[in-house]
Amino acid sequence: MPMEKPSRFKAVAFFLFKLFRVFIVLGIAFALAFWLYASRSTPEKKEVVRTPPSVRVFEAHSQSKVMMVEAFGTVHPRRLVKIAVEVPGRIVYLNPGFLEGGSIENQALLAQIDPRSYGLGKEAAAVRVTQARVDMDSLNQDIENLKKDVELAKANVNLTQKEFERMKALSQNQFASKTTLDKAEQQHLAARIQLQAIQNRQSLMPAMMEQRKAALAMANVEFDKASLALDRTQILSGFDGFVLEKQAQVGEYVNPGQILGAVYAKDALDVEVRIPLEQMRWIQTFFENGRLPSARICIANFDDPKKREWEATVARVKARIDERTRTLPMTLEIQAGNNDRLNNDRSNLFDLKPGSFVNCKIIGETHENIFVLPRHLLKPRNVLYIVTDSRLEMRQVTVLRKFEEQVYINGGLANGDKIIASPLPGAIEGMALTWENGQQKSVKP
Repeated sequence: MPMEKPSRFKAVAFFLFKLFRVFIVLGIAFALAFWLYASRSTPEKKEVVRTPPSVRVFEAHSQSKVMMVEAFGTVHPRRLVKIAVEVPGRIVYLNPGFLEGGSIENQALLAQIDPRSYGLGKEAAAVRVTQARVDMDSLNQDIENLKKDVELAKANVNLTQKEFERMKALSQNQFASKTTLDKAEQQHLAARIQLQAIQNRQSLMPAMMEQRKAALAMANVEFDKASLALDRTQILSGFDGFVLEKQAQVGEYVNPGQILGAVYAKDALDVEVRIPLEQMRWIQTFFENGRLPSARICIANFDDPKKREWEATVARVKARIDERTRTLPMTLEIQAGNNDRLNNDRSNLFDLKPGSFVNCKIIGETHENIFVLPRHLLKPRNVLYIVTDSRLEMRQVTVLRKFEEQVYINGGLANGDKIIASPLPGAIEGMALTWENGQQKSVKP
């Protein structure tokens, strides 16, 4: 038991030593904190100056603006002719340019069918025409001869009648026998029969003449048919153009109606476009005044460094609206007379050709006093942010049209109005602003 007192004393002493160290640390921390607080400096008070937001502005200026109606379409040949055979036969010649993409001149011989049998048919028809003319000339001569025969027969009848009457008088006085009288009567009757026969033949001459005329006319028709068949052995081009396709070779036997190929006129191209009904208002007055709007055409989806364009005219507006797209189809005509590029050599790969997908801009009405602004500046409900006396004005304007990345305004703006072009978050009507115009910054209280 006497051994327990020293160990308890040691435990109490160790505890008191640890507690003393804790108080020392706390005292030092308290003294350091008090020193920091006592040595602090008083902060300088500054007055807060509220600076208005700075915006970038530009002045509004009105201008004349031509309304454009943009559409896309595909180029088609206006005059596309399929070359077909009209007479049967074997092809003996094809134009060297009669190849797909080849150039064909006006009245150039495209193809030749073997003409020999058709030439012989024409010669035979010419012989029949000659024979019919000879027959008609012979009949005319017969008519003239019959006229003379009638005169002679009439004279013979008169002569035999006088002889018969003379013999009759002599017989009554018994100076002529009965046999002589009968013979004179017979000669008179024979003369009358001969006259009647000649007159009968003469009455048939008009019908025979009509028959000979019909034969001559038929011979001429046969000759014309033979000539036409011979001419049809040659197939000629009716215009300057290009070969779209070829489907025949030299030596091939062809039948009437068989297609040899297709050729289109190089100076006549069309573009079929479809215009939304809401866009028709910009070109409607042209049609109401009996005029046709003009247009410009360029190849779409192609970065052309020369920026080539072709002039065109709205030629036709279709009679009905497309039920699926609710658009109005119309045709644009591209004339080579207005576009010298169409007359150039087709070796240029990017010349306008059938099948090209093109962008068409139809030139519509011209509107005066229009303000053209970037579309992103227009806020909801057609509001523009404008600086007026260094204050923000949220002005509602009248929008004529929104086209591509622009907006056309025809009401609510005046020349010289300062339109805010930079973003303005937290905009409030009447808030103060600082604004800059170009390089010069203006600050107004």
